[in-house]
Amino acid sequence: MDAGQATAVRPATESLLDADIEVLKLSLRTTNVLRLNQLHTVRDVTRVPARKLFVLSRLGRNSLREIVESVNRRGLQLAD
Repeated sequence: MDAGQATAVRPATESLLDADIEVLKLSLRTTNVLRLNQLHTVRDVTRVPARKLFVLSRLGRNSLREIVESVNRRGLQLAD
């Protein structure tokens, strides 16, 4: 990959991180729980470690798995 390609990838990633969590195509229940906890963008979600997401009120194992899989499919990951 040359320098021109690397620069093109970065803005795309930044754009995804700044996007609303709707782009993650999560279930309505999971989306609502994230919003109730003030997590509105993909960046907000990826800054929270999985263990902290898991303790959010009304967010169970299946919802956490859904979030992790959706984030990973987009080439991102949750914080450690």
